[in-house]
Amino acid sequence: MKKLNLGFRSATKNTVHRLQLSYVKTDLDAETLKKYMAQIAALGIFSDKTGESVFATPVSASYVDTEEKVVFAEK
Repeated sequence: MKKLNLGFRSATKNTVHRLQLSYVKTDLDAETLKKYMAQIAALGIFSDKTGESVFATPVSASYVDTEEKVVFAEK
């Protein structure tokens, strides 16, 4: 399954926080992702316990392909 990892820089601490989404469209280009990430950042609804916006500035987006390989499974 492919997942989309979105990286955002916090408002003041210069740390990067990740938002991971499952079941996503896998054909989105950089400009489209930047636009949507800017909309997420503009909402200002994600903050830490001090009230700082943790998804303030979009910095990265990547698709991650995860594949499960069962090595052992009891019935």
